[in-house]
Parts: sequence; structure tokens; C-alpha cells
Amino acid sequence: IIWIFYDASWVLPVCGFIVGWFTNYLALKIIFRPLVPRKIGHYTLQGLFLKRQNEVSETFARVTCTELLDTEKIWGCILTGPKRRNFQLLLRAHSIVFTEKLIGGLRPIAVAALGSEQFANMKEDIATKVLEKIPEIIVHSYDYTTDALDLENTIKEEMQNLSAEQFEGVLHPAFEEDEMTLIMVGGFLGMVVGLIQIAM
Repeated sequence: IIWIFYDASWVLPVCGFIVGWFTNYLALKIIFRPLVPRKIGHYTLQGLFLKRQNEVSETFARVTCTELLDTEKIWGCILTGPKRRNFQLLLRAHSIVFTEKLIGGLRPIAVAALGSEQFANMKEDIATKVLEKIPEIIVHSYDYTTDALDLENTIKEEMQNLSAEQFEGVLHPAFEEDEMTLIMVGGFLGMVVGLIQIAM
């Protein structure tokens, strides 16, 4: 409309930027606002994600467990991540205790036959072998671990039971970091469309 009455070359790009900026700003806002349903006449307004909390929770849980909390990735972090030494110490301790329990009442005979030092060395050797072999054999536990943890269903159900404020608190931070970038991209695209219209 402004272009009809004032056809300066900057009008379309500037208006395009404003419209694009405002459109993306509005689109991002209606994802989460209003938090609680508001009745206006025959219409009920609520943030798009909040209105579809069950479906969004299901998708969020599936993506999280596929991309981040996949069993293979979890074990990869445990075995090779920065805290791997803690796991190795824990596994070593449990291996030694397991060996002791396995020998059980035969311990005095084993100590007498091997000697105290050799018996202790044997337990250390078993623990070392377990640590060496665990990366190879843990692969066979992936399916069992996935079923036992059941993370996808747990995350989905817990998110579906969150209040609107809590649900927004979980999801919104993922958008906030790039919110301004997305808004500015809308403005930039609007400006480009304005420039194209001038060129035509």
C-alpha cells in the first residue's frame, strides 16, 4: 500500500524486512503463547506446542532417544568418555567381588593352593580381562539395555504429565538460543523479496 503512494526504491525492501521480521517473531511466539487456553468467542487460543503436548512429547522422546540417548551412544560415552576411569574402577571392584563370591567356600583351598599373593593376582587378572573384553561383548546387550531402560516411553509419559509451565520450560530453551537468528532470517528474506519486486 505504501508503494502505491510513495514509490521510493527503499520502500519495498524495508517493508519486506519489517513484514518478514514480524512474521517470524509472531510465528515463534504462538508456538508457546498463551501458556494456558484462553477462550475468545467460539475459539480457544493456546500455544501450538502446548495444545499438542501429547504428540510433541512423543516426537521429542523418539528424537531424543534416537539422536542423543541411543544405547550405543550411551555405552560409547561410558567406555570412552571423560568419566571412563570412574567406570573402570567400579567395574574392577565389582569383578573382584564377583570372583570372591564365585569361589565362595573354596576360598581357603584356593588361597592354600595358590598362596595369598597369587590368589590376589588372579583376581586382578580376571578384573583386567573383563575390562579388556567389555567393549567387545557389550554390543550384545544393546537390545536388552534399550528394553530394560525403556527411556523413550519414560520420557514421553513424564513430559505428557508436565504442567504447561513445566512443558514450556523444557522445550523453549532449545529455541531461545537461535530465536533472534530465525527472526532476522525472516527479515532478510522479506528484504530479498522486496528487492526482487523492484528488479521486476
